[in-house]
Amino acid sequence: MRSAIRGICAATLLALSAGSIAGCQRQQAAETEAPSGPSNAEREAALAAAQLEALGGQANAAQRALFQGDFQASGDVGAGEGAWELYLLTDYAQFSRPGLGEDGGVAGERSYRERGVRVVAGPLTITISNETCAASSGELPYTAHVLFEGVAYQGCARRGIVEGERPTWASVLPDLIPAIDACLARATNRSTRVTFAAAIDDGAVSVRLRGADGARNECIADSTGQVTVFETLSDLDRRNGEGDPEFVRAGAEPRAANCRTVEPALGPAGEELGWLIRRSC
Repeated sequence: MRSAIRGICAATLLALSAGSIAGCQRQQAAETEAPSGPSNAEREAALAAAQLEALGGQANAAQRALFQGDFQASGDVGAGEGAWELYLLTDYAQFSRPGLGEDGGVAGERSYRERGVRVVAGPLTITISNETCAASSGELPYTAHVLFEGVAYQGCARRGIVEGERPTWASVLPDLIPAIDACLARATNRSTRVTFAAAIDDGAVSVRLRGADGARNECIADSTGQVTVFETLSDLDRRNGEGDPEFVRAGAEPRAANCRTVEPALGPAGEELGWLIRRSC
């Protein structure tokens, strides 16, 4: 009888120990699975609150007048996100990024403040402030902030919409040249053209290439210019805006073809980078 009791007690202790271990394991797993940081929505809400506070209190009539009507804004390079353009109309806003498509929505009521205006349009939170901004085309009177999918874009803005050429992936070509050169060095065909390039995560750049035989490759170079990926692309794998324009690095001017124009690609100091081949019809 005593042996039986000792056996029951031992089994009970083992079960309790196993339960304690399992409980600890579940607690550790829960701690491991806990989120490590804020979500895109939480990060965007915090940025939006800070930007709204920076605009000051409610606007008077004179201050409201500075932020009425249509606005056009753009950014050269924003936190590695590439070129972008914004059209803010009375009732709609459109945000475009070369190679990544367009987003926008119906514009809500504008919140006029002492130093700017805030408007939400679909997934976009837009702030226009009365701060001069240095753009590649010269100084503009307004600064624009766009919050989209947890990312903050900053650029320069003007009142009114200036119709003209839309930004393409080549809008920031000088910043992409180190990666383009590294990727062209990996290509076996000397007649290879760049059909698309854009900054991606951690300072890396994705470069898409097309050889004279039509074969296409995607190359990724890191911030030091080292190629980390070089792979073949299928005919179905294409980015928005890919191929318009194409870029030829240095060399003689390519011959123009039907529905194609050729123009020099210049760096910020006027140096020749190569040639841009654009669609014209």
